[in-house]
Amino acid sequence: MSNINIPLPKLLKGERIVYIKNFEENVPRRAISSLKAIEELTRAKNYQEIGKYGPAIAAESLKDHDNEREFSRYGAIFGRDALRVAVDLISKYPRLTKVTLIKLSELQGLEFNERREEEIGKIIHEFRDPLKDPVARELTEQRGWDWPYYGSIDATIEYVKTFGVYCQKHGFSIFDHIYKDRKDQKHKMSHAFNLAVDWILNKINSSDYGFLEFKSLTPLGIENQAWKDSWDSYFHHDGTIANHQFGIASIEVQAAGYDALLYAAYIYSTYFKDSKKAIELRSIAQKLKDHILKYFWTQDKGGYFVLGLDKQNEHKTRQLKIRTSNMGHILNSSLFIGNDEDSMNIVRKIIEQLFSKELLSYSGIRTLGSDEIRFRPGAYHNGSVWIWDNFLIIQGLEKQGYFGLARFLEKILLEDIKDIKRLPEYLRGDLTKTHYLNNRIVEIEDTINKKINRIEQPPQDVQAWTAASIIAIKIEKKLPLQASDKYKLELETKLLNEVWF
Repeated sequence: MSNINIPLPKLLKGERIVYIKNFEENVPRRAISSLKAIEELTRAKNYQEIGKYGPAIAAESLKDHDNEREFSRYGAIFGRDALRVAVDLISKYPRLTKVTLIKLSELQGLEFNERREEEIGKIIHEFRDPLKDPVARELTEQRGWDWPYYGSIDATIEYVKTFGVYCQKHGFSIFDHIYKDRKDQKHKMSHAFNLAVDWILNKINSSDYGFLEFKSLTPLGIENQAWKDSWDSYFHHDGTIANHQFGIASIEVQAAGYDALLYAAYIYSTYFKDSKKAIELRSIAQKLKDHILKYFWTQDKGGYFVLGLDKQNEHKTRQLKIRTSNMGHILNSSLFIGNDEDSMNIVRKIIEQLFSKELLSYSGIRTLGSDEIRFRPGAYHNGSVWIWDNFLIIQGLEKQGYFGLARFLEKILLEDIKDIKRLPEYLRGDLTKTHYLNNRIVEIEDTINKKINRIEQPPQDVQAWTAASIIAIKIEKKLPLQASDKYKLELETKLLNEVWF
């Protein structure tokens, strides 16, 4: 849909617009096939070859946008993206999951290097060849990065989780596969897995609170090293940007870390026959769960999990007390699975928040609540709607038994794609009953934080984890159309009756 009637974004104190560029509307005549997109993103000639040539790259542009740099910035392997695609498609394309784990093992960190943000056992954030990729050269020139670049906390956690999912479905033979690391040394895949688990444990042990915290190793590295990696996506309720001088703990990273520890315990007890290590990992996971409840929960606005924690000083944490879609990732974790009253109440409150008028938009659940000070409907992580983020929430709703709400969200996502005829990175989260994509760049000068901030940009045309989400939704599943539990059905009925659109 055109942006012709969309007003410019609101400005905060100390901000002024310094640059605007509009792009021509480019709506394909026919909807893009999600399967065809995955074939192209994995270099496959047909669906039978998916996984033959390596992991999915993150995104590609439509032909009409081939010469526009803004639509072709993510034609590379990104650790978290490739793993998410691999997991979402594992039931149909398990070879893609296996080859993704192998490729990321080949690129795994082997030493400490600040310019790459590399550490032993760490999985890449993104892999680019500076000899062939102009974006790589640009990032090296502007930010000083070396390649591969390892600036994320969650890629390593998702890597361990993906091993767990794969082994549960296809056994442990993957651990005997031989790969070559970046120093051309041969190892079994079990070696790479052990390195990654040790990296996770080292991160937890280095935190005063036993959390998985991120902090860039280099002054010009990615500030927020989780999936919402815009520099302004982590902030306090009054709009103050989080303190990056010390470590930051993000709620969805802790939930993923909890699952990774449990998967690792399963693998150590079942494959390695190391019951002592498995017990240790389960104990660490339980402590992490206890601390999540203690430090991330707030009773404000009916109760919810805050985005994260920053630190006032080296040891004192503060809540980043804003409502985001990140709390929805907890639903798909093992943190609060069960019929005990406490778990069910927590899950219920998360769901009530996600389906509130502030977080639920016509295009899906927003990344940020519309009542938060930095909310802008077209902002990359501060108000937009991401298909993969919503699909992860759908998976969580199914896991928790809220099948009616899951089907409702699925219908929204399928209507998004049908209307815009693309598989974009994200949609706008406007307060209207229309599907919009950004068709402009808007940059502001932020005089308080002394930065040029791009508060709107066009999404990538075809995003891998969007395509994978749509394929996964369309795969036939014999799941109920609504909750079978009486109390869950009551909540579903109430929330669906209150939907504003």
